[in-house]
Amino acid sequence: MKKTLFMLVFSFIYSSCSPEGNSDTEFNSDSTPSVPILTFPSQDQLCLTNTLKFTWDASINEDGSSVIYIFEIAKDNLFSNKVSSEVLTSLSKFVILEKGFAYYWRVKARSSKNIESEYSSISQFYTEEIAESNHLPFAPELILPFFNQSLSSINTTTLEWRSSDVDNDPLKYDVYFGKDEDSLTLMIENLSDTSFKVNLDPSAATYYWKIVVKDDKGGKTTGQLWSFSAED
Repeated sequence: MKKTLFMLVFSFIYSSCSPEGNSDTEFNSDSTPSVPILTFPSQDQLCLTNTLKFTWDASINEDGSSVIYIFEIAKDNLFSNKVSSEVLTSLSKFVILEKGFAYYWRVKARSSKNIESEYSSISQFYTEEIAESNHLPFAPELILPFFNQSLSSINTTTLEWRSSDVDNDPLKYDVYFGKDEDSLTLMIENLSDTSFKVNLDPSAATYYWKIVVKDDKGGKTTGQLWSFSAED
């Protein structure tokens, strides 16, 4: 009888402490932190000072463990020209920037197990240089086709992008397109729309394109080089 009782108690303790009993905890410990949400500077903001306190909302990890943040500022929306890249434990950062430039910033979270969230959406802003001066338009953002997307069995496609200007000036666009990334053809000038249909060759090829965005005061910004491929 004592032996039977001992075995029952041992079995209960073992089942309570087994890996199956902790499966939820183990799963949560490998969870991905939520994507941080940027709060300041906000999208398309004109900042009247070049000393800024960047702030964002906390990322949440399902297991309740702490996270750190990878904070980045750049002068281009592909972040190839970074002016700040830091790892932080706080939800804010003071930065002194140059006056009279467009900047782009983003944040992502990293857990104690080095699991990272996606980057936040990119927020773009301008630092004021001279009151009432004109500001260049922000660099255009790619919509379609996706960067390096492969398109199949089509003869045409529509290029789509978006752009904005901190002064709310009306914008026009020059569209450059072709197969040689070093020698693109100017397809159209002073386009008011943010889309343009192009013809594709029947044979497979890689295409490159870029947008030059212009305001009505002579300001001009050349966008990044984008590409996609077309297959038979």
